[in-house]
Amino acid sequence: MVEASIDVELGIDSASPDASLALMRGDEVLAERRWTIESTFSQELLAAIDSLLTQAGVERTAITAVAVNAGPGGYTGLRTGVATAQGLAFALDVPLAGVSRLEAEALPLLESGGGGEAPPLVVVHDLGGTRGVAWAVYERGGADSEPLPVELTAPRIDSIEDCVRDAPDGARWTGELTEELLAALAARSRAADAEVVESDAVRAASLIRLARRRQAYGDPAVADVIYLRPPSITKPSESGRRSR
Repeated sequence: MVEASIDVELGIDSASPDASLALMRGDEVLAERRWTIESTFSQELLAAIDSLLTQAGVERTAITAVAVNAGPGGYTGLRTGVATAQGLAFALDVPLAGVSRLEAEALPLLESGGGGEAPPLVVVHDLGGTRGVAWAVYERGGADSEPLPVELTAPRIDSIEDCVRDAPDGARWTGELTEELLAALAARSRAADAEVVESDAVRAASLIRLARRRQAYGDPAVADVIYLRPPSITKPSESGRRSR
């Protein structure tokens, strides 16, 4: 039986092919899903949202706020996620929050990481190939009951070597830790003091928690993708210009 009176928040994470969704009411997770995109982001994302609502027994009109992963991440997935979130928010007349992927990765580990005495947390997003990594460093802040990531190093893009060089000693590392990054840690003799940790938390639920704690919900029209590096745009050829 579908319940229409429940107020819920929807989290949408399509920053990478490993996508996730979550529905929450307060601190209760009503339903969540994590899967790998196999065809197109737009088709799978909309179908997955409908499936999640059915699983939770919730009408779409019960959604009162939407939180979306705003990046960094893959261009197509991010644009699709933000556009889908905006479309839902406008259609339902509810607020929307764009939330940092790196903060969402950090939150579950900061929540369980031993308070202010815990070492800083380096969160890494692999850009692929020779493009380097997007990364940031956080410590735990906010209220004890509702901790928040506090930036020690603002999100930026660097080579793997520069990331390893500039990150704090004794830090914990999480996110997309490739073999190349782990090798760079070892090569700089930092493997012994670096703790590699993984989180099995569904990132979409962290998006909701962050949006709520930061009071980030607002006008859907102003939500946009976070670009640490402007997307490349292919310049049209002279022949292409003449043909238009």
